[in-house]
Amino acid sequence: MRRKLFAVLAVLVIALTVVPPAGAITGGQPDGNRHPFGALILVPDVTFCSGTLIDEDLVLTAGHCTYFWDNTGDPELVIDEVWVSFDSEASVDPVTWQITGGTWYRSDTWFTHPDYVDEEWPFTADYGLVVLDEPVVGITPALLPEPYLVDELVGDTGQTSQRFIDVGYGQAGVIVGEGPYTRNFEFIRKFSVQRYNPSNGSVGTLDPMWLILGNSPSSNKGAGCGGDSGSGIFPQGELEDTVVAVHTGGYRMGYLNRLCGRITSLNHRVDLPVVLDWINTFMD
Repeated sequence: MRRKLFAVLAVLVIALTVVPPAGAITGGQPDGNRHPFGALILVPDVTFCSGTLIDEDLVLTAGHCTYFWDNTGDPELVIDEVWVSFDSEASVDPVTWQITGGTWYRSDTWFTHPDYVDEEWPFTADYGLVVLDEPVVGITPALLPEPYLVDELVGDTGQTSQRFIDVGYGQAGVIVGEGPYTRNFEFIRKFSVQRYNPSNGSVGTLDPMWLILGNSPSSNKGAGCGGDSGSGIFPQGELEDTVVAVHTGGYRMGYLNRLCGRITSLNHRVDLPVVLDWINTFMD
């Protein structure tokens, strides 16, 4: 069973310049129908990412997800379709990662931002789009932000009371006590509450595309982990239906990464014109 995308997950060494792509909300709270536009993007038996419905047939995710589907590095592994679910508890076998039921939408078309350069990650445009074969029924898409909305929300002092919501599926910690620990996948949409913390776990020059958040793998807050790549970041409060960033990486906590929590959550901003202009070329 190949889980290629998770093979790139490793410990951040001092600076965010080497933070690995994240692939789930550890801790946090079940989302239920609070953010129904939150998406699970699955390649059965291979890998998965999270995403956000932003149009009736368009899902925003991380560029390193869409790039991987086109560049697996394995000539025997050709990905020609992905499956997307908006069920709050997706019907996926936790061992085989095969679909067992529920509502799913197929896609054989996806795009990576033209400025994405895998070798330069994370200093690159880490954005991807998945085009669904048919429109999603019964779910109102999330809104795109006004340009530079994040700057208005966080100000220029590095201190703000604004909190952000990360909405994704994925690894819910680990299973211990039965030999070597194993990753725990529940495929339940969860949300975590995170604070703006641009200096947490990073040194050197910050990239203007980044939105760096601090988090904690607790039951009421939560943190990002394997499977949350591409999950939507939303301002807590009145703008909670507006996606301002996508989750792209972070700094793992815990001995041998067992907690799969992240002190630092790396996200790439959606509110920049270079991103919004590209997305809008795909909007109906």
